[in-house]
Amino acid sequence: MGFSITFYISIAVLGLILLPNASSRPSDGTPFFDRVMCKEFQGFLAVFVVFHQTVITLDHFGVASNRMSPFFDYYYYGILAVAFFFFCSGFGLVKRWTTDPSYFKGFMKRRIFTVLVPFFICNYIYLTDAILMNIKNGQSFDFVEVICSFFGVFLINNQMWFAVEIMILYAMFRLVFSRVRKPLTGIIIMTGVVLLMMGIGLLAGHSESIVMSYWFRGEWWYNTILMFPLGMLYAYQEERINKIIRGAFTSLLIASSILFVILDFVHRGLIKKSIYWTEYENAKHPILDKLTGLGVETVFEIMFLLLILVLFSRFKFNNPVLKFLGKISLEAIMLNYLMCLKLYFIYERFGIYAYLPSVFAGTLVAASFVYLIKNIVLERRSGLFDGDVK
Repeated sequence: MGFSITFYISIAVLGLILLPNASSRPSDGTPFFDRVMCKEFQGFLAVFVVFHQTVITLDHFGVASNRMSPFFDYYYYGILAVAFFFFCSGFGLVKRWTTDPSYFKGFMKRRIFTVLVPFFICNYIYLTDAILMNIKNGQSFDFVEVICSFFGVFLINNQMWFAVEIMILYAMFRLVFSRVRKPLTGIIIMTGVVLLMMGIGLLAGHSESIVMSYWFRGEWWYNTILMFPLGMLYAYQEERINKIIRGAFTSLLIASSILFVILDFVHRGLIKKSIYWTEYENAKHPILDKLTGLGVETVFEIMFLLLILVLFSRFKFNNPVLKFLGKISLEAIMLNYLMCLKLYFIYERFGIYAYLPSVFAGTLVAASFVYLIKNIVLERRSGLFDGDVK
């Protein structure tokens, strides 16, 4: 009963974050998918990812699945949030490249260092914690793991993967688009890069550890990244696509909603049959099973993004809480596992009622702290509550 009640409370919290100050959008030709809107909605989805990762952590800690059954909706939808992050990143890069002739001036600091700095701060937090725990338990990393962990090649926390992959994509975008003149050419090349990264991740399989691994080990490295070039393509054809969405709003809303529900049902069935860890389950066709899952998840993500675009064409979501969460979204995602781990004693003593709010609050505080340090390092003046989303 505790899990069910807490689940509905968490749904209410998500609604209270997203819906205040929501308003209808005028049906004119103004673009409805902009940087600020994307960043703020990412803040909302970051909270969802925090809940998603908390459920996964409880599952790994051995909490009975039947007790957590209402929470497993968060388990299934985590990929959709990450798909939106990649889509927004691809969209924003091409959008700025096509409108700002001097976009690459300061690109490293503005894009890559903005991710690199909090990544290494969080990485050293996890590394320090892991070393202290090893000393406590009489264990140790080998020399290679220590060196690779120090430079971020070996991830103490697998949830740090997103920062690594997005930095690779930013670097490749800088390399490719500084040399091409036509956006479509650059998008095609970047799609090839993404497909190569997906192939590496798919063939690499998983680490035997559910927490630690080297790069590209795990399905999360390849099952959402294709939305990055899709976002680039949307930016390239934004005006044409927006015109179609506005002209066929009702039809697209109904169709995308129905297909989303159908694909959700199919996706749940595939996860139960295991489309990820097939290399350890003596599957007859492990790669084919992974590709089947990837195909369904890709269409599922596209349908979700279409549904979001359709809703964005008619509604605006904007409030101070979303602005705040949008700023610390990356830091929150990277630090959530630390809070899940260190606060697990609260679950053991007081249950899910106290554990989930503690993890949520602890994640926001830790993420805010790292965000402020990042701004000091990067010499930025943007504060947590000044309304400037960066």
